[in-house]
Amino acid sequence: MKMWTRILVILISRLAFTSLEFLDCAPCKCSGHKGNVTADCTDLNLMEIPSSVPNVTTVLLFAGNSLSLKEDTFENLTYLKTLDLRRNTLTYTRTRFPTFMFQNLTNLTILKINDNNADSSNNDPKYPTDALEKLQSLEWLSIDGLKYQTFPTGFSKLKRLKRLSVTSSINTCNIYSVNVITFKYLNPSLDHIDVVNCNLRVVEPGTFAHQKRLKTLDISKNFYLRFDGVTNAAHLISGSLEKLIINEVVPPHTLCVAIKDQFCRNLNHTKLVELHAKNNKVSVFNAAALTYLPKTLKRVYMNGNRFQYGIYVGSIASLTGLEEVYLGGPFSWKMPFPHLPEMVQTSPYNDCNNCENEHSAYTPDEHSSSSLAMTSPYPVKINLPPNLKIVSLSSSQLYYHIQTVSVNDNNTITEIDVSRNLLTEWNGNISGLEKVEKLNISGNIAHNVGVGFFPSFKKLVNLDISHNQLGSALLKREIFSGLSKLQTLNLSNNFITKLLPKVFSDLSSLIELKLSTNSIQQVQFDIAHMKNLKVLECSKNQIQWLEHSFRAILDEISNDHIITVDLSQNPIACTCDNIHFLSWMKTSRINGRISFGNLQKYVCVYDDSHRVNLENLEEVVRELEMSCYSYSGFFIGSALVLFVYLGFLACSLLYRFRWKLRYVYYAARHRRSTTESSSHEFVFDAFVSSAEEDREFVVSELLVKLEEESDMRLNFHQRDFTVGRPIAHNIIDAVKNSKRTLVILSRDFLKSFWCILEVQMAHMEGVSTGRDVLLIILMEHIPANEIPVEVFYHMQSDSYIEYPLEGEKDVFWRRLIASLKE
Repeated sequence: MKMWTRILVILISRLAFTSLEFLDCAPCKCSGHKGNVTADCTDLNLMEIPSSVPNVTTVLLFAGNSLSLKEDTFENLTYLKTLDLRRNTLTYTRTRFPTFMFQNLTNLTILKINDNNADSSNNDPKYPTDALEKLQSLEWLSIDGLKYQTFPTGFSKLKRLKRLSVTSSINTCNIYSVNVITFKYLNPSLDHIDVVNCNLRVVEPGTFAHQKRLKTLDISKNFYLRFDGVTNAAHLISGSLEKLIINEVVPPHTLCVAIKDQFCRNLNHTKLVELHAKNNKVSVFNAAALTYLPKTLKRVYMNGNRFQYGIYVGSIASLTGLEEVYLGGPFSWKMPFPHLPEMVQTSPYNDCNNCENEHSAYTPDEHSSSSLAMTSPYPVKINLPPNLKIVSLSSSQLYYHIQTVSVNDNNTITEIDVSRNLLTEWNGNISGLEKVEKLNISGNIAHNVGVGFFPSFKKLVNLDISHNQLGSALLKREIFSGLSKLQTLNLSNNFITKLLPKVFSDLSSLIELKLSTNSIQQVQFDIAHMKNLKVLECSKNQIQWLEHSFRAILDEISNDHIITVDLSQNPIACTCDNIHFLSWMKTSRINGRISFGNLQKYVCVYDDSHRVNLENLEEVVRELEMSCYSYSGFFIGSALVLFVYLGFLACSLLYRFRWKLRYVYYAARHRRSTTESSSHEFVFDAFVSSAEEDREFVVSELLVKLEEESDMRLNFHQRDFTVGRPIAHNIIDAVKNSKRTLVILSRDFLKSFWCILEVQMAHMEGVSTGRDVLLIILMEHIPANEIPVEVFYHMQSDSYIEYPLEGEKDVFWRRLIASLKE
């Protein structure tokens, strides 16, 4: 009986232990179950491992403490597989790393002891070989690099070591130089070496020749290594290499980096699949360099470089195995961007011949692929690798007008990303890109699209053209013709006020249509043919309701599947005239056929401008129905009486003033004919666009200097806007009737909705009339990423004046007055 009781207790205890998700091992945090217990003791400033840590722990995270290592520190933790001892100030000496401290860790496969060697008093640190060589199961070791030292012969005992990471995140790694002896005694089967952020400056040719099975080499963030050092690292490297990571290996302010032939030659015999070379200020490759790269190369990540056109462009097609290319910048709104001829002639990093030989730069002519910014009757021809599928040029500071482009027919490109550039006009036809399924041209401030542009992409599935200025361009019916396979279309943030009924007539496969953050008032476009539509996003517009016909189409589509209609942050009318729409929303929501998203974000506006959210939609509809139906009889009777009364009054007034009305009619016709025959004259010299917080400057200085002293006439909204008129109408009249729009640019200005609207209206006036409208006074220093891109778009032509915060202001006022009188 006692035996069976003992067995039962053991089974219950084991079952309870293996089923626990969280174990009590304070002050650490433990989780998991038997065979996989993690103890997290990170950043607790512990000097020893707490006794509460279970002996069966397999993962011990002990970074950020003050551990003092002893021979018996890990004596009972024999199940450990992963041990993280980073940031424990464990200087590499025998006293800090006792010889037999790891001897019981026979199961340990991952050990991290980097970010430790920061003790400046230890002038002669040594790799703790005596302690490490006991770890016969170790597969991954992270360690600080020591200056001018090799990994001793003791490392040859680590027979299972597959990955060595010599790296630091707190500048404790300072290997400085490596040579053919540095890694000689490491396991020949080692397949992954990292020497990252380790102040590596010198690499002897053939350094990695001993690692015959090396597959991944990462020597990133060694800012003074340069490409000469990288070229040496690739010398005699194993042919098994599949991934090379060399991000940030040049000083931060380097200009004009050219990749030479030898670097590519050294990689020619490898099985390289991925090349990462981000943020290296690369401008060009030598003319034939690309032809030496291995045909196995599939993916290239070279974001954050400064590529310019050169002879090497003609060799891109030789990379026959290439499938993905990522060449975009880091994202930045920094402006102004120069025109292409200026980039070629005056760019500070264009003169590559002076800093790198074996390279020939050239100035593009009208037939070259770099002339996209110019109108040319000749098609631009681009020859791309035959297996290329993905091209990303996001945030690359491209400033082009896309004209006719021809790409080689044998390409396989399916995805193109040229977002966040300045491709402001898309006029030409594109041939050779019929297989593209995903196209992202968002954030380009584009304002014009030719009717033949999008139809060139016949297999397009996903199209993102958000954050542009295509409101006027979308009034062309044929703009999306032929895109019968398109499933996702993003038109948000495009200054759209109206869409033609048939603008989406060819988009029969559309699933998602995004129109948020525009100025659409009425939804009149046809969606009856979109049988697969699941998402209609119209948030942040000026929509008050959906017409009955449009609602009927949504009901028909929702018979087959649930559809999401997002109308949040629109001024939906809470009026008796709109009660049918609100009731439809309630019914559709109850039936579960149409989802309207989070109703807390919906705004319903009453006749008295009172606003409520529609979180309690049913209650709002019920109260509105009671209010409207209770007074409907009264309103009808009152309306009839009023109609009779007004009819009688109108007849009386017509008869009483029949002669005066006839006179007014002929006088108005005369004035109209006189106005049409005369040329347009501006009423004001400038319209002042400013925030309320800058009123003191405008009234006390600007108006005095320009109106009283310079005899100019300014339109100041607090003084000259017509009371009772909609603000938007006043703004439009002010812009049209003023020679210039004077923007007082400050942080407060950027916070004002109406100030931004004034800038937009002035911009559109300039686009439509071709005249120079905007003139900007920069009142204070504002970081580039805080200023709207539309303002920077005009600042590129130097159409701004900085307001002096100190010193004489006479020069400022003379410049301003001269600019306004031009």
